[in-house]
Amino acid sequence: MKKKLLSPDPGEGGDPANPNPSPGTPVDPPQPAPPPAAKTVLEGTKTERELQLEEENQKLADEKKQREVRISELEDENHRLKSVPTIKTPAVPNEEVRWRPFKFS
Repeated sequence: MKKKLLSPDPGEGGDPANPNPSPGTPVDPPQPAPPPAAKTVLEGTKTERELQLEEENQKLADEKKQREVRISELEDENHRLKSVPTIKTPAVPNEEVRWRPFKFS
């Protein structure tokens, strides 16, 4: 029957920095460097593409607003042109006040 090896022998492998780790201490692997995207997320900086997209979105929003204002102005003008003009009739003064050069009876 073969003997099971539960931990490597000090000469065969293990952690070269700490050849005799204590049994209760976990061995931490080295932390890899964070990817560039993580740095961008943590710092909150924007990429060139994001800045370009924001600029395009702002242009589209401005164009949309100008178009809506123009449509509103045209609708107002259309309503004004299609509405029936109101003719103001002059107020008729009383018969007694009106001057007539000739009186027809």
